[in-house]
Amino acid sequence: MVFKDYSFLSYVFLATAVILLTGHAHGAGLCDNSPSKQVCHSIVYNRTDPLEASVAAVHKLVNQTKVAKVVAQSQTNSTEITNCITLFNGAILNTRDVLAKLDAGNYTEAYSFFNLAEYKYRGCDEYFSLAGKTNPIAKSTNLLINMAIVAKYLTTLIK
Repeated sequence: MVFKDYSFLSYVFLATAVILLTGHAHGAGLCDNSPSKQVCHSIVYNRTDPLEASVAAVHKLVNQTKVAKVVAQSQTNSTEITNCITLFNGAILNTRDVLAKLDAGNYTEAYSFFNLAEYKYRGCDEYFSLAGKTNPIAKSTNLLINMAIVAKYLTTLIK
């Protein structure tokens, strides 16, 4: 009888160890110190290589910027919206430049291009703030800012 209790505990220990190790092997470690863990996990998903995660972040950032651009285009036309769309186009170019820098192994410049994209996303909010208006696409720009911050963070993990 006692032997069965010990073997049950062994199985529980083994199962717990497998679950913990599997979770770590699927990219959980990349997001441990991320400034936005939820956004990081949505980008990293099953990746364990920081370079691969950074490339995925670029693709996701370009895609989400295009989505934000469509959302902006559906708003009432204003100078601020027009400026945001222009900034989003520039941010798409900046994030695409990141891919070239990552391919060349120039992670410092890739980080700088992520900075430029983040600056442009913040600029959209700033246009509305300066005009004394509420940004109707603030949720979109906030997500893009967080994604750019996480993407920059991921590039710092590349060795």
